[in-house]
Amino acid sequence: MYHILFLHEMPEYDCRVQDYLRLAGYEVKEALLSERSYENELRRYDMILFDYVAPDTLMQVVGRIRSKVQIPIIILSEENDEWEKIKLFQAEIDDYIVKPYGQGEFLARIQAHIERYKRLTKPIGIIRVEDLEIHAFSRKVYLNDNEVELRLKEFDVLLYLAKHMDEVVSKQELYEAVWGDGLNDGLYNSVAVHVKKIRGKIEKDINNPRYIETVWGVGYRLRS
Repeated sequence: MYHILFLHEMPEYDCRVQDYLRLAGYEVKEALLSERSYENELRRYDMILFDYVAPDTLMQVVGRIRSKVQIPIIILSEENDEWEKIKLFQAEIDDYIVKPYGQGEFLARIQAHIERYKRLTKPIGIIRVEDLEIHAFSRKVYLNDNEVELRLKEFDVLLYLAKHMDEVVSKQELYEAVWGDGLNDGLYNSVAVHVKKIRGKIEKDINNPRYIETVWGVGYRLRS
């Protein structure tokens, strides 16, 4: 699921944009520009949408965002001033959509920009899940840009789950892939122990894990 940050300047904003996006399968976070706390979480999102923002404010905010991330930025506006659009494109926005617009075209543009960005920025050997990065070649893991110290088998378990993102991996399969032996009763708990240790290093709440989900009676799944 792709995550979109929706920014505006209206405290009582009422618009169908969020409904369109959520019905299309996107997760949308709404925030007022004045809050500014969203700037600390930009890496969580796959796109930023602006609506009802003054042109001068837009230039300042886009500049700050571009200094931190390169995710697609789309402006929604009732204004069709060519000079304002030129200045914003020079500030490196990705699209400027003038109202009124068709719902189908709007969603098609959103999808196209996100997929193009993902395709062009997909790094070799790096798997990203929100704030978690798994570097396969260097065998390093980062959470919120801070390196996470994993032991040899802990990294191997996490990497195997990452390579099978959103798939349920049985304990049997996981053990054979990482340890190279058939799973027996004496070693059955090794998988669970290692998963517990990994969770302790990457999860905010090990009792309600964001990344590694337990599928009871089967195994584990790393959620995208």
